[in-house]
Amino acid sequence: MSERILRWFGDRRNVTVLEMTHNHLDLTTQAVRELYEMVKNVGDAPESKKEFYERISEMEMKADQIRRDMVTELSQRDLYPTERDDLMELVRAVDWIADWAREAGRILVIIPFERLPEELRHSIENMCRENYSCVKVLAECIHALSGNPKKALELADHDLYAESRQIMAGIDDMGMTRGASILLNEFMEAVETVADWCENTADIARAIAIRTF
Repeated sequence: MSERILRWFGDRRNVTVLEMTHNHLDLTTQAVRELYEMVKNVGDAPESKKEFYERISEMEMKADQIRRDMVTELSQRDLYPTERDDLMELVRAVDWIADWAREAGRILVIIPFERLPEELRHSIENMCRENYSCVKVLAECIHALSGNPKKALELADHDLYAESRQIMAGIDDMGMTRGASILLNEFMEAVETVADWCENTADIARAIAIRTF
């Protein structure tokens, strides 16, 4: 990573790509929020699953298009190839967050989530709420790169995610078939992967910010 990236972030001539970056972040944050809302609501209203998933899917596809547009835009900007790659690494890492939020939503449409014990549903809801909190902090971190890299570094050190599977392991009958139980496990892994990519992206932001010290 190079200090030139930070100067590039602060250059008003690059406002188009900065706006794309912010829009990409906003869409990703919305996708993770919708996943949280989906988990929070489908226990009582399972018929709402498809509607939530369609919104998540739409946000992920829009974010993906912005990422592709940024590739074109960055190819026309005055950056060294390695610096362009660093910026795209940051954006692609954010994109993985939206991708995995969509994957979690896709699986949730299939499984009979409403049949799970309330304790387990509540635990998964907490996981998704924590993911939403994490991605909001991550967005603040990346926004801070353009004006306050020291703040970005502090935000990147925020504790991102920790959730055990003890509740799930301690339940003998979750009211699901074997196949549905396998899908539930895949759903939880997708939720955890959202958190993992929040952490990975924060590491990239930290690497950019630390170059200024």
